Amino acid sequence: MEIRLEDYNFYIRPGRTDMRKGSVGLALIVQDEMGLQPFERSVFLFCGTSRRVIKAIVWNGNGWLEIIKRLECGSSFKWPATAEDALQIKIEDLLLLLKGYDIWRRFPVYTPKLVG
Repeated sequence: MEIRLEDYNFYIRPGRTDMRKGSVGLALIVQDEMGLQPFERSVFLFCGTSRRVIKAIVWNGNGWLEIIKRLECGSSFKWPATAEDALQIKIEDLLLLLKGYDIWRRFPVYTPKLVG
């Protein structure tokens, strides 16, 4: 089975998650707290208290894929604290997040009418 990231939705759970949880415990959070379906073509992302560890889970037809990224550089990930900030994100945002970018710092779009 070929996995194409473009075919998946990406969701971030805001706030802290207990990183001792495995894929089933995280899937329960997706289902019960986030109100989403863990068995759909979606990747769900979680972050620990230190914000140095991110876990992702995805159902791939007959089992869970669990992916962990742990920063060893002494820095931490930018992570949303509220549900309003934890919207569905795009694959491009995920790749930037994993590189250390703050994907929630967006500038408003300004469309001026006149110069001066």
